[in-house]
Amino acid sequence: MIEAITLICSAVSDEVFRPHADKIVQAMIFIQKSKMDDNDPQRSYLLTAWQRICLKMKGDFAPFLNEIMPPILSTASLKPTMGIEGTGAAELTDVLNEIKPEGQGEKKTNVMTDEIDEKDTAIQMLIVFLEELGTACFPFFSQLAPILLGLTQFSASDNIRNSAAGALPSLFKCWKDAQTQTYEATQEMAREFCNNVIDAMESETETDCLICQA
Repeated sequence: MIEAITLICSAVSDEVFRPHADKIVQAMIFIQKSKMDDNDPQRSYLLTAWQRICLKMKGDFAPFLNEIMPPILSTASLKPTMGIEGTGAAELTDVLNEIKPEGQGEKKTNVMTDEIDEKDTAIQMLIVFLEELGTACFPFFSQLAPILLGLTQFSASDNIRNSAAGALPSLFKCWKDAQTQTYEATQEMAREFCNNVIDAMESETETDCLICQA
């Protein structure tokens, strides 16, 4: 139902959509705040649905960010886990270091789980918010920056590394456009972002990721 409604919203004209926009967003917020199981398919449907609604409403979507952002940031910062028989669950990146096949060297391993897929979708949604809403996302900068900068070397998924690197230009522009900081402060922030990407490139083993980071 969520997917169907938002696809229809994307297809109709603004004149048709606008009278119903607030009710649709409020209904989605109500669903988002409900207690959904970790494997509830509505979770992933909501993530992609918010992207469609944001792209449709553009700047008019900004007033809803305070209610929408917290669970999305939580999903984006999720630390996926994996269990090994006899040892229990542990953070996925730690498990991958333990079970890396001999001879693989520094090559990173791609793992697809529901948690990783949901995490990547949340990051893609944050990119849409940053690109479409710009400085309206600035109140969340202190949460967005550590999440995205910390994922440029996420060893379990090249999709997430690509998404995180791709989000940095829009994140920096959000900060720059919202600030009245000095030229020196802007230089310092740009240096932090650039150094993060350079460090990621130095340890990267996948050509596609290197292209995205560059």
